[in-house]
Amino acid sequence: MDLDYFFKKDQVIKVTAENKQMVIHEMVDKLQDLGIIDNKSRYYAQIVHREALENTAIGSGLAIPHARTESVDSFISIFGIHEHGIDYNSPDGKPVNYILLSIFPTQMSTTYLYFVGMLARIFSNPEKKRLIDEARTPVKTYTVLKKEAESYFKSISEKNSTEALLSDSPAGLPSSDLDMLIRLDRLYKLYDSGHTKGIQEKIDEIKKLIDNRSFTYYERMRNKQSNPFAIVEKGSCSGCHMGIPPVYLKQSGDKVSVCTHCGRFLIVV
Repeated sequence: MDLDYFFKKDQVIKVTAENKQMVIHEMVDKLQDLGIIDNKSRYYAQIVHREALENTAIGSGLAIPHARTESVDSFISIFGIHEHGIDYNSPDGKPVNYILLSIFPTQMSTTYLYFVGMLARIFSNPEKKRLIDEARTPVKTYTVLKKEAESYFKSISEKNSTEALLSDSPAGLPSSDLDMLIRLDRLYKLYDSGHTKGIQEKIDEIKKLIDNRSFTYYERMRNKQSNPFAIVEKGSCSGCHMGIPPVYLKQSGDKVSVCTHCGRFLIVV
């Protein structure tokens, strides 16, 4: 999947405000200037309200303010670069220099979580983070992110893509489990990268909300694959590039689906 699906080159900008509320305001203003949204006050209020419920800094200099809303029908993102960094109460105690702001419809929640998981993985890698820090300008930052996103998708496609793990498959369980599993996976990655403050408690809370069969299958996939999730892109699994029969996806509807070839959880965009 190409980074342009989520944001394009002109949606990477420098921001200068000195607190997170004003940075969010600055980025929403830019989305309206670009003609991507038409009611900046409404979306600003929704994002700030979401931010008040739970701080969205996730460590490694990255924050992910966002809003789920039925007033949009497509995925909207903008990526901000703050040269000096702002205080965002990040779990690792470091200032935030990069802000991914997203607005998306509820039905694209799993796509959003997958996207955030990819960026979190990139930012938690010290070498990749160094390349991003050295980019400095929006154009160069976009180029680095685009290349790293392509590398990420390629890497998850090449690892363990031939063996399906379909015994005790979670297919047919509610798709809300998939949202929770992606959230859980992101928390595990934060924990594994050393950002342990308060993370174990969140992991334990989410595990209680997931069906045991889905969780058991996820644990098996997590031990087997570098990434247990894949996007259905042009009728194929982005993990193993094998075709997914349309009738299979149609029958799945709002239920959890897994790839019949590699066993990954499928996210339909």
